[in-house]
Amino acid sequence: MVFHESRCLALIILFAFAFVSTCARSWDMAVAIGQEIDFLASNGTLIGETKIAKAKILAGLAYDDITHTIFFSDTKNSNGSIFSLNITDKNTEPRLLLKSRNGTHVIALVFDSETRTLFWADALKQTIMKMHIPLNKAPEDAVVVQNLMGKSPRTVTIDMCNRHLYWGNANKSNASIERSNLDGGNRITIIKDNLYEPVAVAVDHATGKLYWIDDEEGIHYKIERSDLDGSNREFIFHGKHQQPVHISVDNKNVYWIDWVYNAAWMIDKSKKPGDIPKQLRSYHDTVKDANPTSVITRDNSGKINCEAFTRQNIQRPVVEPTILESFNNLTTSTEESDLKHENLSRCSNNGLYVGNTCYCKPGFSGFNCEISACHNYCLQGTCRINPKGLPVCHCNRAFSGFRCERNDCHNYCLNHGQCSINKGKPSCTCRNFAGARCESKIVESEMTVESNLNSVESSSCRCMETNQTLERLTSFGGFFDCGIIIPVLSSLVGTLTVLVISLSYYVTKLRRRPRIKKRFVVSRSGNTPLTSRPQIPSNQCEITIENCCNMNICETVPHSRCRVALPWSVQKKTSSIRASQAECQNQSDLFIRGLVLHASRVCYAVID
Repeated sequence: MVFHESRCLALIILFAFAFVSTCARSWDMAVAIGQEIDFLASNGTLIGETKIAKAKILAGLAYDDITHTIFFSDTKNSNGSIFSLNITDKNTEPRLLLKSRNGTHVIALVFDSETRTLFWADALKQTIMKMHIPLNKAPEDAVVVQNLMGKSPRTVTIDMCNRHLYWGNANKSNASIERSNLDGGNRITIIKDNLYEPVAVAVDHATGKLYWIDDEEGIHYKIERSDLDGSNREFIFHGKHQQPVHISVDNKNVYWIDWVYNAAWMIDKSKKPGDIPKQLRSYHDTVKDANPTSVITRDNSGKINCEAFTRQNIQRPVVEPTILESFNNLTTSTEESDLKHENLSRCSNNGLYVGNTCYCKPGFSGFNCEISACHNYCLQGTCRINPKGLPVCHCNRAFSGFRCERNDCHNYCLNHGQCSINKGKPSCTCRNFAGARCESKIVESEMTVESNLNSVESSSCRCMETNQTLERLTSFGGFFDCGIIIPVLSSLVGTLTVLVISLSYYVTKLRRRPRIKKRFVVSRSGNTPLTSRPQIPSNQCEITIENCCNMNICETVPHSRCRVALPWSVQKKTSSIRASQAECQNQSDLFIRGLVLHASRVCYAVID
């Protein structure tokens, strides 16, 4: 009895170990929903699940197939935003990678196993971020890759073979799909037309295609794909009554998450006529308090064999040597022409059609040899198939690399220098800077010498028609340059004009001022006649109106007293003023100011 119990216990332990191993290594896809991650087979069968007790609402997922680590984000967790978990060890606690901060909402993740870098899209900060995660060290600080303020990024994915980053801008007024290098450089827009709200993008490394979901206005949505540069755009499916939020692909199918049915869906990516989406797994009844948020596939994550995928990874039938020998040793022209006609009608790219099968030349594949290894292989150049059947790129000028993916002029010239390719190497044409990359600033003295050299007088010669003599025409350093002399002359003319206007104003004003030429006789005794001018006796002095107005009257007489009076016509209305000389002068000054303004009045002063 004890033996049977021990045997049953051993079987249970073995089954549990097998279940954990299957969950860690045999799953095909993973779905994040609520507090758990479900591991599924390609047909939707649940293989295993991982519940994270401290999680709130899981969002983005990413996977490292080398260390069997899954990365996930939590949008409602106050302790952290991004975590990692080793799924081979069920006793391992999640590892905090990024703490929660105000205004952080990580909704999409992708991991680059080659550089061990995690990328994510932050919907609130509207940025694409990255973080380096070493194997045996603490993760480094997060770095901004792209600032997408006003673009509303919702998704991010990576092309591991070509080292590109893709993301979708879900701003309905300016929707687009963009691409850049992993460091954020060489940013371009590859899809812009006929987009409403691209909510998810994914790179298919098996076919070199870019897939995305566009949540159209109203109840419609569509799944599309194109080449990695945005060309050869085509529909996969156009449906309605769904709200897609995430997309992923594997070698055969396209998968996505839908919030209307609360389910995961799939469709064959070969685009066969009559194909409709199939509901892979529904969470409508099992998990009612949360929606699935993301899905990832194992075939398209982790370490990608880029060389194998570049060759399309399609096995061609092996041609028997006797068949090839008979094909190459045709002697009859009729047989040769018939066979060539049959090959052209059955097989593309000079493939050999034998026994209802196309035998392709190196570098071509497919049922009819229609697929070339050069298709979408060289990014900036022409592709050729070498004798081994491998694609080889001949890059355009200014590009290099295995697939002509590197622009040699990109960020080469500093300080706005112009880059060009000379003898296969980049060179810079600098302005106000020097050096091979325009990295050194020219000092002011050198710039002055250069400008003086440019302004050296230039001469040209011409032959006169009459005597064929040579005339030397010299320009003196740009002295007669219209661009200089015209502003100088304009300033001079303006100054003179202002001066003339000012002088004219003052001359006119002075002309209007009354000029009084009369003289008056002032008596020392105070009796001064107002009739015609009499002979000046010894006790009288003669003063001008100016002296009268300024009270310069008989300055030699000490302690004199004065009287200022108006003519008789005015005296009747105004009494005489009798005061000391200082007071008289003050009153006279005030009074005389009024007299000067009227030519009909006179100044009359009497000395006591």
